[in-house]
Amino acid sequence: MLKKEDILRMTSNKKNESTQHKNHFDCTDVEKYVQQYMDNVLDEEKKRLFEEHIEYCLPCDKKVEFERQFREIIRLKTKRLVPAEQINQKLKNLLKNID
Repeated sequence: MLKKEDILRMTSNKKNESTQHKNHFDCTDVEKYVQQYMDNVLDEEKKRLFEEHIEYCLPCDKKVEFERQFREIIRLKTKRLVPAEQINQKLKNLLKNID
């Protein structure tokens, strides 16, 4: 179990000696890697450190949750768009009918 001091240190935006060794992430690391985390492209170690940090840092957890919701809204809004493949096929068919 982490101690209060550890949590405060981990949620600080200031870099200290222990962050140089990268045995944990701080808020600036989360900000730096949030897009990669959401895209699921972080290596296992960074993913572990990222998730460990957001488990104890409410502001960063909220940031990640906002990003999830934002991406879901974008996904739902763009779901109705016609895929490029269908547009290309329709254009080809129209061009064939012109001749």
